[in-house]
Amino acid sequence: MTTTEPTGNRTGVVVHPGKKRSGEALAAVRRATRRRGWPEPVVRETTVESPGGTQVGELLDEGVDRLVVVGGDGTVREVASALSRSGPEADRVTVGVVPVGTANLWSRTIGVHGQALDAAADVALEGPVRDSDLAWLVLTRADGTTHTHDVAVVAGVGMDAEAFASVQEHEKHRLGWPAYFAALARRTVGRQTRLTARLDGRDAGPEEVRTLLVGNCRVLPLGLPLMPTASMTDGRLDVLVVAPRSVVGWVGVAAGVLARQRGRWTGMRSHRARHVVIDLDAPTSVHVDGDPVGEAVRLELGVSPAAVLVRTPATPALDPGEPPSSEQLLAEPTPEALAHALRRPGRWRAGHAHEVLVRDAFLALEGADLTRFKSLLNSGQDHRDLEHLVFDVVDDDGIRGDILEHVRAQAVGIEVPDLHVLSDIDDTLKCALHDDRYPRGTVYPGVVALYRALDAGRAADPEAPGDLTFVTARPMDPAGLVEQHTRRGLGTLGLPPHSVLSGTFTGLRSHDSMAGAKLENFLRFRSLMPETHVVFLGDSGQGDVEVGRRMLAADPEAVRLVLIHDVVDTPQAERDALRAEGIVLVDTPVGGALEAHAVDLVSTSGLASVVAAAERDLATIPWESPEQERATRALLERDLERARAVESD
Repeated sequence: MTTTEPTGNRTGVVVHPGKKRSGEALAAVRRATRRRGWPEPVVRETTVESPGGTQVGELLDEGVDRLVVVGGDGTVREVASALSRSGPEADRVTVGVVPVGTANLWSRTIGVHGQALDAAADVALEGPVRDSDLAWLVLTRADGTTHTHDVAVVAGVGMDAEAFASVQEHEKHRLGWPAYFAALARRTVGRQTRLTARLDGRDAGPEEVRTLLVGNCRVLPLGLPLMPTASMTDGRLDVLVVAPRSVVGWVGVAAGVLARQRGRWTGMRSHRARHVVIDLDAPTSVHVDGDPVGEAVRLELGVSPAAVLVRTPATPALDPGEPPSSEQLLAEPTPEALAHALRRPGRWRAGHAHEVLVRDAFLALEGADLTRFKSLLNSGQDHRDLEHLVFDVVDDDGIRGDILEHVRAQAVGIEVPDLHVLSDIDDTLKCALHDDRYPRGTVYPGVVALYRALDAGRAADPEAPGDLTFVTARPMDPAGLVEQHTRRGLGTLGLPPHSVLSGTFTGLRSHDSMAGAKLENFLRFRSLMPETHVVFLGDSGQGDVEVGRRMLAADPEAVRLVLIHDVVDTPQAERDALRAEGIVLVDTPVGGALEAHAVDLVSTSGLASVVAAAERDLATIPWESPEQERATRALLERDLERARAVESD
């Protein structure tokens, strides 16, 4: 088939004649071409049998250099998908839209909806050009047959697809988009859809939802933000799971949509992926861009990046008031640049857009760069650290799951695990509660040097900042005031860069509950830093022995050493039994350094630094009595003598 050579500014129009305002919109396009002195547009009308794809082929044969859609989302989909498969024409011919459909989600997403027809026609002809993604869907029916569909804005399964299927054509003409909302409202009570979703190969597990949406659609009618951070230019699909637990839960869904929030209280969560597979327990209704396509037992969706060239307004409507886009954040995707960007106070506000920025920053980094990025986040000067960012700022379970899965996958490729120190504070770093061998508040002689020696390892050269974390059962308040107070108390001690994992008020009830709170913090830490090995430092007075025992049971490969500062004179037989479990009791930081040196976690030079610091610190302690000084010096001198012997070997 021959193609007519383009003559310049040649416009082809695909018009859906059944839409109420299609005649007015077509007239607006003709006026716009006349104002520019361009040739009269070539017009092709859609039919039920030929909803747009054939017309695109005919217009390309006519030599058009731009296409204008006069219709709704279904017509846009047909035109855009046909153009994307036209070969070299897809890199030359642009597509614009003058929306006259019912929902007009495509035009809402690119920022055209709501403009006067003449203004929309101007954008469709000469608006700035942007690459736009399209999506594809392969659905499998109960009989095993498969059907392929293109997706312009969104595909859905469950309640919303049932609602779309129930709306009659005369209702859409008479009521417009409220017909869809009325149909949805009638289905707020009903059966759940049981499904299993896999996102980029990660199985999310079976669950019951009311609806699941996949696409690039930002907004609903009335400008309600459905997927407020979705993008037609990022090469990914947004996945929105709507699963309120009760009828009252729909209040949370509505509030979440209006407030642009996603997370547990909203009954919604979101993901971002390039490839999505959904297996359904029973045949379930599916829609594509609001058009019902029948029932399916399996859906597979993917993205075709930069599939078509789209005409948009000069300043596309990209949700005023939102923070900078992920594209802007990722302009310089280095660990230092991303950590600096996320540590700006505005990045720590609650809100779905901020959560997406956090996820995209994590997903932009791999391997050692990701490890360094996390360590940099942990080396700040306040409570806004890695754990706070992922578990407090990010409330959307889906986004958090995406982050943690990426962290886990990247940890597999780390060949030489870094060593991270997890430490209690009271009676481990300084005398506070049960230890009567030192004046209250004394920082134990050599303990800061021990942290540094462990951080450095046998290489005596720390690979990354932020390798020290204090694990405490002290409660964390929303403003971080308790943690800030804790940090201020640590800030003058000369410690390496560090973070603090706080607990909850319920964790203060007993030693067992405190151990449980610290273990929960440990498990959170492991989910964030699975590529590291761990040394835990605690004391024998507040349940830390049990913490160490549970840590070893939960992750024996990662926990290299559990050091417990004995402040209650544990009998030797009990010490021996604990050592058999992997829990080592010591009397001084020097003793701890000796144990760490014995298992190759502290270098000889690191051991020497702890010895020197302990001798220096010992001289500054304001003892409460000569008896206290004699007893404690005896313990220290014993460990110092053992350490000097190791140094001299």
